[in-house]
Amino acid sequence: MKIISWNCNLNFAKKYEHVESLDADVLIIQECENLKEDYFSGRKFFWTGRIQNKGLGILIRDGSASIHPSNNKNLINFLPIQSDDLKIIGVWAYNHRAVKFGNEVSGNTSDAIEYYKNWLSVGSKPCLFGGDFNNSIIWDKPNSDNNFQNINAKLNDLGFVSAYHSITGDSFGHENEATFFHTKNESKKYHIDYLYTKSLYTKSITIGKYKDWIKLSDHSPVMIEV
Repeated sequence: MKIISWNCNLNFAKKYEHVESLDADVLIIQECENLKEDYFSGRKFFWTGRIQNKGLGILIRDGSASIHPSNNKNLINFLPIQSDDLKIIGVWAYNHRAVKFGNEVSGNTSDAIEYYKNWLSVGSKPCLFGGDFNNSIIWDKPNSDNNFQNINAKLNDLGFVSAYHSITGDSFGHENEATFFHTKNESKKYHIDYLYTKSLYTKSITIGKYKDWIKLSDHSPVMIEV
């Protein structure tokens, strides 16, 4: 099974061909527009968001897939998907920016983990928790529950591991490969996109090269094979 996370930086329908050729079974796409469930041939498309041209989408090849009934739209932008083979939480963390949608909402990954932890813990079905976290240990501040160090610890407690770090051995905050290039500048690079897996054996991980993807987005896709 191949799984991809990519922040497409808008207009996903026009850019889809670039990830379609990678033949992934699951795609978690950030900053994409709201499209019909059957828009992409051979896949189901699920979407969440408060801005119609800029939300979180998940494409999955499994015809049995659906949005889990526990979906909480006040968590921006996180989307729970269930299929016969996998539980998925797609992530495009809005973090502190979510407050513009009201005091009852949250964009914090730490809150999403807390809300969905029971569903992710029940049963033996493999799980995926991944996407654009908009976060790194390099930005951690004291006493913040949404620190990346705390997010990682909470996911570890639920049995999740970061596919990239388990394969490469890189430490958090010192990743050799970047996933995001601020203002599309190659020198302003950060690692903020993660695929966490539970009860899945990761065989390989690939991060798209800057030169191949920068004309399409300020993010490179992250792909794992499990």
